[in-house]
Amino acid sequence: MTESMECLRVEAWDGRLHRASVPVPEVGSTDVLVEVEATGVGRTVHKYVNGGMGDDPDLLPRIPGHELVGTVVEAGEAVTGLDVGSRVTAYFHVGCGHCRYCQAALDPLCANHGGHVGVELDGGFAEYARLPARLAIPIPADVDPVAATTIADAVATPYHVADQRAAIRPGDAVAVLGAGGGVGVHMLQVARCFGGTVTAVDLDDRKLDACRDLGAEHVVNVAGQAPNEALAETGVEFDAVVDFTADTALLEAAVDHLAPRGRLVCLASHSGDEVGVETKALVRGEVDVRGSRYCSKAELRAAADLVAAGDVEPVVSEVVGFDGVADLLDAVVDNDLVGRGAMTPT
Repeated sequence: MTESMECLRVEAWDGRLHRASVPVPEVGSTDVLVEVEATGVGRTVHKYVNGGMGDDPDLLPRIPGHELVGTVVEAGEAVTGLDVGSRVTAYFHVGCGHCRYCQAALDPLCANHGGHVGVELDGGFAEYARLPARLAIPIPADVDPVAATTIADAVATPYHVADQRAAIRPGDAVAVLGAGGGVGVHMLQVARCFGGTVTAVDLDDRKLDACRDLGAEHVVNVAGQAPNEALAETGVEFDAVVDFTADTALLEAAVDHLAPRGRLVCLASHSGDEVGVETKALVRGEVDVRGSRYCSKAELRAAADLVAAGDVEPVVSEVVGFDGVADLLDAVVDNDLVGRGAMTPT
């Protein structure tokens, strides 16, 4: 194995990525070394490199990229259950493993949360990545590695929403707000796997066309009209609304269109933003407003199975090498992509 590798790293929490040649990481007794095949490029990475998930200068330099897919090429002597040659992805919340939340498979809520792959630990914008073995999750080897970059977040997060937070059941009417984005376009597919009938809501007809092709029964373009009026045109009362926009006007309109016992699940957030919900509406309709944060490791594995079975079609609309990542991140932030982007270490 080579002693050095190419990577992209953050040298200050200022949004800029620097190409560098660095030593291949040494593996500890409980680590694995992964040869990276592809890594997702999404909005969370942009947040990471701008210091939005932690800006401690002592963490620098740092290799970002949490949605990595690759093959285990070395395992520490204490590692069991992961063999050299295994295809893995990263579970990117670093839980302690011992608190009441971790032991309930709620690692993202860990009482001693250790941060994230790509911030506190180096990620996948590199030729190799070292991971604690407990964060290396096996995935089916026959899934294309670029397509597989969607599993760890863009499919697994919706799986948790559908199964636990929105509790989607057969026959439920589901609205996905921001349905053409990197997670939304997979949320609508996972919702359908759980038996939901999906209304896709977005600002871009091109993205909504893609949503229709992926099985959305209704599409709603809320650009240029009041959200309440746009949702009313569907004539649907929603059993579940899943939000990826953090648009307060759209969220408040969504509450007005919830069916009795409907669930509004928020996954996007902006500091200081608030959603006004009348207590009368909560009581009369027994509606719920909930948040959702990532998934369990078991749910990540279940998401991988959906992709491997062909039940969810990964949507990765642009793939670049190291030198294209900065421009691709700009495109993600500008909402130019349908679905996700990815990089391969070239």
